[in-house]
Amino acid sequence: MIDDLRIHHGKEPPPRSGGDFVLYWMQTTQCAQHNFALQFAIEHANRLRLPVLVYHGLRHDYPWASDRIHSFILETVVDLYRDFEARGIQYTFYLERTGDDAKARREAGKPSPLVELANRAALVVTDFFPTFIVPRQIKALRSKVDTPVIAVDSCTVVPMKCFDREHGSAVGFRPRLMEALPKFLQPFENLEPSVRRQVEVCFEAVRPAEEGIPALVASCDIDHTVPPARAFRGGPSAALRRLDHFVLTGLPRYADERGDPNEDATSMLSPYLHFGNISPHEVLLKAREAGSAAQFDKFQDELLTWREISYNFVFHNKRHRTVEAIPVWAREELRKGEADPRPVLYTEEELELAQTGNELWNAAQRAYLIDGWMHNSLRMLWGKAVLQWTPNAEEALRLMEHFNNKYSLDGRDPNSYGGIHWIFGKFDRPFYRRPIYGTVRYQSLKAAEKKFDVAKYVRRYSATVG
Repeated sequence: MIDDLRIHHGKEPPPRSGGDFVLYWMQTTQCAQHNFALQFAIEHANRLRLPVLVYHGLRHDYPWASDRIHSFILETVVDLYRDFEARGIQYTFYLERTGDDAKARREAGKPSPLVELANRAALVVTDFFPTFIVPRQIKALRSKVDTPVIAVDSCTVVPMKCFDREHGSAVGFRPRLMEALPKFLQPFENLEPSVRRQVEVCFEAVRPAEEGIPALVASCDIDHTVPPARAFRGGPSAALRRLDHFVLTGLPRYADERGDPNEDATSMLSPYLHFGNISPHEVLLKAREAGSAAQFDKFQDELLTWREISYNFVFHNKRHRTVEAIPVWAREELRKGEADPRPVLYTEEELELAQTGNELWNAAQRAYLIDGWMHNSLRMLWGKAVLQWTPNAEEALRLMEHFNNKYSLDGRDPNSYGGIHWIFGKFDRPFYRRPIYGTVRYQSLKAAEKKFDVAKYVRRYSATVG
């Protein structure tokens, strides 16, 4: 049974009588294993003696839609067809290439594939996710159909609903998280459906082949200026390979070398966690089995405490995309610092194309542009620099959100918003006063030379962009 704290439904309605199946509307947990929403759908389907249908759709008009994000998702879809077939569960994928597709349906008086399936289902189960387009998509579906729509939290190890308020620091959050952890960090046993029956779908499902993905992406009305990420392939199989590599080569060095972007000592799993290709439960359980106590404890603190406090922040704070979510003390300090002269003010284009006067910052930005990922140590330096190169916190936040969500595969995510807001003092305390920053923590790009080989990192991303 799925714990009630994972269920988001307001008041649980009964399934719709006469439904032909239970529909799992896959959004952010894109895997066939270790998936609480899928498990919940199977539980109810077995109880109702109905089959489960998994529907996964990809629109062309979501914010920051690009070749990079589309390619990663379509690579995931290749895996999902295979993985669901292995479990005997019907999975169907719909690709909306352009606005003409939706317009043609409306003119023909036809509902969207999702609404059509939801109207035939006894129950709709979907993924709970507290930001980006997911909350409003769930709200929109609930307004269009009579079928109950229930969202299930697969994002976090300890469900977001465990905490009844926003926590402002890891010091206060960590003890409550660790107290709840033993109950929720348990081995996951996949429940299998008891009824296996094919469901007819009235749209053209797309089953991409690996070699056909570039052509599919090219046919979509999205941003074609952001190419697929060099460093990542989408899908659960790639996620598991990355996890195995980390456990073997990175975890033994994690506590000592994780802060050096030249070392392969971090998991690099954040894109896969964002798209739900792998479960944080699976990552932690495998790392716990493989690593020493000291190495695992540090990795657990980074993956669990800092990731889940970001989910706690975004879940409870609806203003997480604005400066209103910055702590009051930090917001006041940054407001006072607006009058301080900046060393330089760069345009949005100069920042986006990595055309500043600092080689390390440019290299870090190129990591976003090319690889779709940036080492966490550099994200902190990168963000602190943007803050002093822009006129105010509002503009700095806007640019960081835009660059992160446009280029980083792990953007559009609570963990990203938590990391961005840390730049402005979130989860932190006051430090010595400095120009521009006030008492908000300052970090120097120059000081990085004492921590790792900056020249080596710069050489890695020395190509011109633009």
